[in-house]
Amino acid sequence: MTMKKIFAYILIAGLTLGITSCDKFFDNMEGDLSKISADDLLHSENGLLALLANLYSNLPSVGLNDSDKNQMFGNGARDVPSYGSTTAGFWNYTAVRAVNNFLAAVEDCRANGVLDDATADRYKGEGLFIRAYYYFGSVRVYGGIPIVEEALDKYYGTEEEEKLYVPRSTEKESWDWVIDQFEQAAQLLPEKQGQEMRANKYSAYALEARAALWAASESKYWKRAELNPNWVAVQKKLTYMDASYANEYYKKAIDAAQKVIDTDLYDLYEANPGSISAAISNLEELFQNYKTIEGLFGRSYKTGDSGTTNGTDKWVPNQFAYGYTLTGAANYAVTLNLADEYDYYTDETNRGRKDGKIQTLVNGDENAYFLDPEVEFTADKLSSYKRYSSVQEPFLMKDARFQAWVIYPGATFRGTTVYMQGGMVRPDGSVHVYPEAKSNGDGNDPVMFKGENYYPYGGPGIENSAFMGLTTDKNANNRNSYCFTPRKYVDLKSNNDYVQSPYYDIRYAEVLLTYAEAVAESGQGDKTLAAKCLNAVRHRAGFKDDVALTVDNVLHEWKVEFPFENKWTNVLYRRRGFYNPNNTENQEEGSLGVKLTLIPMVDLSGSSAQYIFLRSIPVTATSKYWSYSGTLSYNGTYYSGIPNYVNNHIEDNNK
Repeated sequence: MTMKKIFAYILIAGLTLGITSCDKFFDNMEGDLSKISADDLLHSENGLLALLANLYSNLPSVGLNDSDKNQMFGNGARDVPSYGSTTAGFWNYTAVRAVNNFLAAVEDCRANGVLDDATADRYKGEGLFIRAYYYFGSVRVYGGIPIVEEALDKYYGTEEEEKLYVPRSTEKESWDWVIDQFEQAAQLLPEKQGQEMRANKYSAYALEARAALWAASESKYWKRAELNPNWVAVQKKLTYMDASYANEYYKKAIDAAQKVIDTDLYDLYEANPGSISAAISNLEELFQNYKTIEGLFGRSYKTGDSGTTNGTDKWVPNQFAYGYTLTGAANYAVTLNLADEYDYYTDETNRGRKDGKIQTLVNGDENAYFLDPEVEFTADKLSSYKRYSSVQEPFLMKDARFQAWVIYPGATFRGTTVYMQGGMVRPDGSVHVYPEAKSNGDGNDPVMFKGENYYPYGGPGIENSAFMGLTTDKNANNRNSYCFTPRKYVDLKSNNDYVQSPYYDIRYAEVLLTYAEAVAESGQGDKTLAAKCLNAVRHRAGFKDDVALTVDNVLHEWKVEFPFENKWTNVLYRRRGFYNPNNTENQEEGSLGVKLTLIPMVDLSGSSAQYIFLRSIPVTATSKYWSYSGTLSYNGTYYSGIPNYVNNHIEDNNK
């Protein structure tokens, strides 16, 4: 058997692994596809579909995860605050080899009459889309990459074996190639495929716009995290972009996004709600069932089997855990930093925009926070705090996206009031922050006030959700160090072992903000249309007023429209905007540089029960209070080291 034949069999074996778990994405794929013969895989339409399913399964960033924990707006619920400039990468030349073989097989099927030209073009378009997505995942993390456009098996064991070692292209060449591949894919793909997990013309244009905006941002903001000019990869421009490249890429982002905007196939789901409550309901529903009007590419996750698990039910507060001693809840927390970003409505009728910083102090100065609230918050400070009539009052006039996508203190979730409270001011005026709670609930002792029991932690016994750090509380593993948790994606009716809410890799809202940002940054394109794109996203959230087209306003919408979708993480990455205390002009992540929580407390010292809120760093599982130390992000972290670079005969990064 020839070496080439051996590699062909290895290829087929690798491609058939896991196919039966992918066939749910394709309605016309039936039976046990892993039993299709090697010849059929490469020379029949059913075989091509089998290969295609496996190629889709390798796509980067097409599934739920919680990498947003790595920036200011999220964190592990009980963990020391984590910070870092990270985003999903991709280095899988086995997958690249598979897609190159797929593209060759498509042409063989075309030549042999198995596929007509229209069908072959469609499959080719999907192959180009997938390969471009693979490489997009690579270049955004590694910089310049080896671009391999053919299967290299034929060079093994020959005099041309050196062709197996493909050098890295420059970073700019790599971006240009990725963008061009998405453009070619768009030219070949149909307008609709009828399935969320199959690329079409407009998902290709949307990815082209995303890639072009990434390249443009990195070029414009290169000097925010400029690399050491003595590193070899920088000298060879393998990890190098220049501000002079930016406008070229912004124009490509504008043009690609415009093609999606100009079609009548997509829109924002329920773009013009009649009320705040309608906006909340619409935004909840958007993430309970996949909406093809807004979703250009994604997964519905409606099969309900183990292949769909992504752990989001473990994001819920303690009260919804499966058992008191299990670590089945509160794995993901939302910080006060994000809650403050959501604007308030001016009123129910006009629904204009008002700054969303949550007021805790009478004087409105919200810059201070506690490092040790148990010691620092004393009775003499009590008069400085703003009183609210209920624990949920500070959140009820916030942006519908906050109310729909975040569980906050006093919210109703699955028919239950969520208790996220951290203390009490007793009728005698004494303050008790994080009073010690024993395993049977003692320490969370009720106080009778005006004929009603009030608890320091909001609910009786251990039927509450915050806060972490109570070592004698047997349910501590399910508690939260913050008072907010994600609601988006989580089933609103009951727990599911396997998550069934949809995941949108590309939403129409992203296309609108991509267009708006590219125009605002570059001055190119249609400024009137860009302003409409920006405000359309806001109007779907119930706001009636318009804001000006500015970079800051666009960035604000990136923050509040895409929590827990990892988009803001990527915005920070491409704009080199992660928080770095040694480079403080990079404040796109937030000027504070510390992850905060609110500590809601019931105040029984007046004529009626009222609530106050303390700004504080969180209690953690590993040390009582912790904020940050040292550099959170440095320039070199925007590029990962090249895997196996010695054996692949290519240069590594950051050396």
